[in-house]
Amino acid sequence: MYILRKYQNESVNKAVEFFSSKNNKKKRPVIISPTASGKSLIIAEIANKIKEFGDVLILQPSKELLEQNYEKYCSYSNDAKIFSASMGKKEVGRVTFATIGSVVKVPVRFAKVKFVLIDECHLTPPKKDSMYMKFLGYFPDMRILGLTATAFRLKTYTDPFSGEKFSKINLLNRERPKFFNKFLHITQTKELYDLNYLCPVNYISMKWDGSFLEYNSTGAEFSEQSVLEAMKINQINAKIPEILDQAFKKEQKSCLVFVKSVSDAKALSEITPFSDYIHALTKKKDRKKIIEMFRNGSIKTLFNVSVLTTGFDYPELDTVIIARPTMSLALFVQMVGRGIRLAPGKEKCSVLDMCGNLERFGKLEELIIEEDPIEGWVLRNNTEILSGRRLDNKDRIIG
Repeated sequence: MYILRKYQNESVNKAVEFFSSKNNKKKRPVIISPTASGKSLIIAEIANKIKEFGDVLILQPSKELLEQNYEKYCSYSNDAKIFSASMGKKEVGRVTFATIGSVVKVPVRFAKVKFVLIDECHLTPPKKDSMYMKFLGYFPDMRILGLTATAFRLKTYTDPFSGEKFSKINLLNRERPKFFNKFLHITQTKELYDLNYLCPVNYISMKWDGSFLEYNSTGAEFSEQSVLEAMKINQINAKIPEILDQAFKKEQKSCLVFVKSVSDAKALSEITPFSDYIHALTKKKDRKKIIEMFRNGSIKTLFNVSVLTTGFDYPELDTVIIARPTMSLALFVQMVGRGIRLAPGKEKCSVLDMCGNLERFGKLEELIIEEDPIEGWVLRNNTEILSGRRLDNKDRIIG
């Protein structure tokens, strides 16, 4: 049994009030709960309190998050069912934890559900043909609440004059079309630092020339070719072995390295002692074994490609290297966030940004979502507003 912190209790109470009110049928609010704030505990407590009023469905995008949320709920000595093909179970109960891919084609199984919690709700596309919209469209009377650490999404637009693609960071309650339309409770990352709930970060930003970066065809990310060119010119992969050597000489214990491609991860792991790599297609049993070895110290450096950004908790992690550029603020937050959990004997986490991301977005603890009296709801860092702003050349030319 866990004793919730003040901000966790506030989030839970707001959620229970929302679900029990008769006046919120058209509201689909969001609780913003930063990385390492205990979002799975908040989900567990909400489900525990509202299950007496109706069946509860908790949706999450992956098996790893389902396992994490389910474990926290069951720690309350509660019973819940799992509906997920990747878990090998398809059962429905008073409280059900499910992956969206497993439920989308069988909505009839969930006709009795009254309340829905959506974890990582920024991954809920408002488009009518998305899995979430198809599934939830069957139940117009369901009460729906989203939870996320990153309540924004990068959206692509087309310039009406030039025809070129460009992107903006949009808050979930301000995008068009939008599904979520209200922020119910916000916990700021800075608040958690002020309360000493997070590990201090030592940011290190290396010299980076991003003048070679270009948008891809969608305008939502840098093109593969331009990233490869920029990384080659900046000699990113060539610098990593020496950086790792220096880190471990300074008695850093473990290092998580985010790289761009599987070939990079494989090549780097072959020349780095006590290391391995994982990616989206790594077999489940191999991934589990590699992560276990990383946690117990048999592997000191883990190179990864597009994984271990959510649902991966390793509090002892004391070094994060970001060896790839990105236009995705959500991805940047998730990468930095892997190292900010507290652990015995851990005084700080070193985050080394090799590719201009820190200059592009700012420090994690400086990001704030607030209602500006002039601009309305905005996402800002300590110097400027990031949301609703067209990303143009000055954001992608870092030198």
